[in-house]
Amino acid sequence: MREYEAMWEAAGGRVSGAMAGRAAVAVLGDDPAATAAVSLGIARAHALTRRVYLLDLLGDGQGVAPRAPDEEYPGVSDMVRYGVSLARAARLRPESPNLFVVPGGAESPLAPDILTDRWWGVAAEQARRANALLLVAAPSLVPAIGGLVRRLDGVVLVGEAHSPLPQVNVLAEVRTAPAMRTPAAPARTIPAAPPPAAPGSRWRLPAALAAAAIILVTILTAPRWSAYLGAGGARRDRMLADTQLPPLPPPVAPAARADNEAAFSVELLFTNSSQDALEYLASSADSLPAATFSLVAVGAEGDTWYRLVAGAFPDSGAASAYLAALRQRGRLATGAGTIARTPFALLLDSASSDPLARLRVAAYRGRGIPAYVLRDSAQVWRVYAGAFATEFDAQLLKQQLDSQNIQSALVMRAGSTP
Repeated sequence: MREYEAMWEAAGGRVSGAMAGRAAVAVLGDDPAATAAVSLGIARAHALTRRVYLLDLLGDGQGVAPRAPDEEYPGVSDMVRYGVSLARAARLRPESPNLFVVPGGAESPLAPDILTDRWWGVAAEQARRANALLLVAAPSLVPAIGGLVRRLDGVVLVGEAHSPLPQVNVLAEVRTAPAMRTPAAPARTIPAAPPPAAPGSRWRLPAALAAAAIILVTILTAPRWSAYLGAGGARRDRMLADTQLPPLPPPVAPAARADNEAAFSVELLFTNSSQDALEYLASSADSLPAATFSLVAVGAEGDTWYRLVAGAFPDSGAASAYLAALRQRGRLATGAGTIARTPFALLLDSASSDPLARLRVAAYRGRGIPAYVLRDSAQVWRVYAGAFATEFDAQLLKQQLDSQNIQSALVMRAGSTP
């Protein structure tokens, strides 16, 4: 997975709590890659405790449904139009025992007759009874998408997407940051809508009047429904019966925190001189691990200052021990330096060995870029620039990189110093 998608997937995980108690939710977005990643983040979070069916209406290549070029699999369009069962169409994601994905199918799943079919309501009800989650990843700018979402429990909006219907329950929003095509911080969950009126409401029909209405509707529509059932309703009944979800497996225990998180560092220096900042990095290249700086706008005039940090630690305790060691060795005066939470960085490159990664770091630093390397748990050496407390803090350095035609992606730091 590319780092761009990883950021959106992490944002999806952060809003996954808004889907608690929901059985069927649509994730709608204007960027297919971001929408797919947010959907996967939500799906993986819920797959820790219940079965999740992720239906991909975004199209091939977005990373939701595993691609299998040598085989044909049924999908959403086949389930809705031809009665293929969900059990046959769903495919397990190997890394998540409770997560199943369903591709679009042999025909476009965005056809109006598919999006407005009553199949969606039946599937949502079956998911509710099985305590499962039916998650639908779909583009927001489809004319008939409102016919689908009105049968579900709510929507999550990604990027610049808007709700297709005013009465739809918006559960969460994962918006785009102004300066970068990455998730804005923080993602927003929406308070639950008030429940429907209680059965004792003053608008409840009297029992006798309600029964009479049902009888009248049945009499008036009997010929129409008889014709419908005789002309293919039997196939539809079989199709809807096939929507029954398989029994749930035992819940999977939540995953432990990754052992390669690098969310903390030690702040060493704060200067308004780019030359001082670069010289400090050059002089400490071999003695300070993961040394880098971030750009900070200070004052009403927005003067650029440079915050230098070092280290990449999984928790504040490890950062505190490193800070104490720096003071003890005389690298910092007593009382100087602070612990900083810096979970974000700009990813520049990666390498398969430490010598190659160091060559790339040297090349970036030769262009005035505060690059450094961390080795992750998969034995990949990743080249980063900067260390930031929030996504917003990365904007100035990101703009500098863009001006030099250096590609970068804002990611969560992971790994340790080689």
